[in-house]
Amino acid sequence: MTSEEHKCPSCKPDNCDDKQQFQTSAGYSRVLIRLKLNKFYRSLSYTAKNIIAVLIQSAPAMEKPFPIVISKLQHAAGCSKASVLRHIPKGEQAGLYKRKNHDAGRKHGSIVTLNKELCERFLELHSQEYGQSANINNESYFILFDGSRDQCGHALDLENKTDLFFSSLSNTEKRVFAVISKLAEVAPSGKVHLIIKNLAEQTSCSEVTARRTVKRGQKNGLYAKKQHERGPRFGVILKLNAKPMDRMKELLQAFPARNDQYQPDITDHDRIHEQNETDHATRLDRNHFNSEPAQAKQPLNPCQSKNHSKLPPHSDTPKDRYHEHLILDRQIENLSNAEEKLSARRLLEISTEDFEIHWPRLHKHKFGPNQIRQIVTHRVVGNETLLDIKNSLYAAEWELEHETFPQNRKGPCNYIFATLKDTGTWRRPVGFLSPNEQALANAKKENSVVRALAEQKKQQAKKETQAKSDKKFESWLATQTPEALAVIDARCTVPPSTEESRYRWRKFYWGKNIYRNSPKQDR
Repeated sequence: MTSEEHKCPSCKPDNCDDKQQFQTSAGYSRVLIRLKLNKFYRSLSYTAKNIIAVLIQSAPAMEKPFPIVISKLQHAAGCSKASVLRHIPKGEQAGLYKRKNHDAGRKHGSIVTLNKELCERFLELHSQEYGQSANINNESYFILFDGSRDQCGHALDLENKTDLFFSSLSNTEKRVFAVISKLAEVAPSGKVHLIIKNLAEQTSCSEVTARRTVKRGQKNGLYAKKQHERGPRFGVILKLNAKPMDRMKELLQAFPARNDQYQPDITDHDRIHEQNETDHATRLDRNHFNSEPAQAKQPLNPCQSKNHSKLPPHSDTPKDRYHEHLILDRQIENLSNAEEKLSARRLLEISTEDFEIHWPRLHKHKFGPNQIRQIVTHRVVGNETLLDIKNSLYAAEWELEHETFPQNRKGPCNYIFATLKDTGTWRRPVGFLSPNEQALANAKKENSVVRALAEQKKQQAKKETQAKSDKKFESWLATQTPEALAVIDARCTVPPSTEESRYRWRKFYWGKNIYRNSPKQDR
């Protein structure tokens, strides 16, 4: 009788007529099951093997129901929640265990009952391939290369504190430390300037996860963390410890993080539930696998001034919160032209009070520092000039004052904002002078007036001196006798023939021989 013919359901070795035939049938079935399990094991990826091994080892006893939570398997297996949800049904289909929903609800996990024989065989195969299975009790497990068996001998030294800490990291946390290690390569004197929101965007995780991971690294001695001296909105400063960080970098290169994509067709009772998100700015980053279309961002209103806003004032941001103008500061520092840097800084320093003083008509039309900040951001990113922005504000103010502003449909605020954002300059009205040009013109005018006054004063002094000299000459001439004057006239090389020529010669003689030789106090 063959194994197919032996179909007695109650047949056991004690009551079967053909005890040898029963043993042959049971052994043949056991071999088939083992071969099927071996084939199933070879079809699994490294992540799937590790997840199923962690699930089996988490059982307190074989063939006894026990509860299991997806997040516990996720952290113990060092993978994403989506990977756990994707690979657990494979083990159930292979007959390794059976699952059902927890009586208290799906959020409490599932109740799992293991098949002792198949699970022991699975663990045996896993140990033969990887040397040691996962241990979720203390989360100290081996993380190996994905690939061939020759690479599986490389494991972590769990006696080392850094290696032990690395063994407990998830893929997301590995990505966080990978970014920190990359920043450490170019950090001066071992100090890394870190902004939590920027870190969360680079690693595709939430800010809470990024902040918690950074704190874990501090607790495990990778670095010392302190708040930026300019305030919490500028992030944190990490003072790196060289030896642990070098070891972490080596481990990240040897065991890089794996990216597990979410697949919606998992099971009916294993789904990631929608949660009430409190921070909509990072909701799509945390649930990057969400199939719902992203909501379109609301456009900014370029004409909304802070003084005219009806919205309640925003409270101060929490610690380590990323702010947009910090990136703008870095972009301004990257400008090669020092004059452009200075112009950008001065534009960003303009306050609402300054705007109301210097450009009251623009301020009345709700154009203010908020619009200037948006213009500077747009032009700095595009590496466009900012040198004529301030003079353009004065030109637009002048046109509003003289009622020569261009006719437009959307109002002066939108017209000015669009023009300065795109071109960076405003048309120059006839008769307009910028404050610098007006000051220069006033200075030139003042200098010309000063020079004219000095020249006039000089001429007046010259006339007074000449009049004084003429008076002294007349006094001297009146005291001379005709004989003395005849002697003076005879000394001329060309004897004067008229009264005018004699007068000029006598004055020349007096100035050269008498007035010049007289004491200075008598002149």
